[in-house]
Amino acid sequence: MRILVTAASHAYSFILQGEALVKGLSKIKVENRFLPLDSLTNISSYLNEYQPDCLLAIGNWIDFDLLVKFPQKLGYRVIPWIVCDDYIIDKFVDDYNQLPLILTPSNHCKDNLVRSGLKKGIIQILPEAVDNEFWYPSKEEEVSNLLTYLSVPIPCESKINKYDLSDVKKREIPIVYTTGGDVTKKGAREVIEALSLLDKKIPWIYLIKTWPGVVTFQNTIEELKLANKFNVLDRFRYLVGEYSQSFMRDLMNLCDIYTAPSRLEGFGLPLVEAQMCGKPVVTTFGTATQETVVQGKTGLICKREATADNLVKANIADLSRCLGNLITNPKMRQEMGKNALKHAQNNYSPKIIAQQFLTLIDNL
Repeated sequence: MRILVTAASHAYSFILQGEALVKGLSKIKVENRFLPLDSLTNISSYLNEYQPDCLLAIGNWIDFDLLVKFPQKLGYRVIPWIVCDDYIIDKFVDDYNQLPLILTPSNHCKDNLVRSGLKKGIIQILPEAVDNEFWYPSKEEEVSNLLTYLSVPIPCESKINKYDLSDVKKREIPIVYTTGGDVTKKGAREVIEALSLLDKKIPWIYLIKTWPGVVTFQNTIEELKLANKFNVLDRFRYLVGEYSQSFMRDLMNLCDIYTAPSRLEGFGLPLVEAQMCGKPVVTTFGTATQETVVQGKTGLICKREATADNLVKANIADLSRCLGNLITNPKMRQEMGKNALKHAQNNYSPKIIAQQFLTLIDNL
């Protein structure tokens, strides 16, 4: 079988999703190619040259025209692998319902698709893969250079110097970490407030990494104001920029706890990446992230707040309890980290996800 995997290139996460799957397909000896797509891509000539038996199209549900419509018109079998973290789909419902199979990465997404009118019987769950040969628990020497580059060793009377991460690690002060294109949607503000409720004598640093952009810079200002309001600005470290995957892996390995009590999430890729690095994770009920965590074993899932508009928001008190338990208990962090690594390797490695994909399409 010859499989062409395409991915909407407007989101970097879709590219990562595609790259991880094709690595798995190669490992199980399935012929494949990977093609990022945008509106200028000449997919017609590519399809005529490669002649795939199946085209797997990765993207958001709104990418129907880009991912599905044109290849389908050329007579190719297209299987969309789409994320749907919104509650209502208002376009392409009839078009999707004409397809024999739709893949989506979580039960949360499937529920949203069904709620929007898609046929339940044609939707199957295929989680995203995470490359376990790239994401792994790094040894101390592997991240030492990054730790040095991120540290600004300056004299400081405070017990915690957020600028000197080398000193933070040396003192074994727990680093809590969140990353995302928009960390506000990942629940960063809830984390700031939850951490502020902890006893002031408990040491911790909160590290955030986000992408540059007008909205994210505006959100950064609001998060800095919030940290100042709750008197935790001196424990708050913010990184903004575009970095290599190696940088992101090393940054993940610097942390002790990964947290993302997301307000909106179709899968939760960083939580799986964190677990691949042997890190315990903290999230909230209500989005797809809860599906990647084994409660009490690989991490902690806090309660969600009841809101008038039915949006997902972590319960601050319960989030504070979860973070506090892990921050103050290194043995728990170590045990959950070991469990997290096994869980991620056994359920999200590329070879495993690729085999699941083949099983799903063999049933067509």
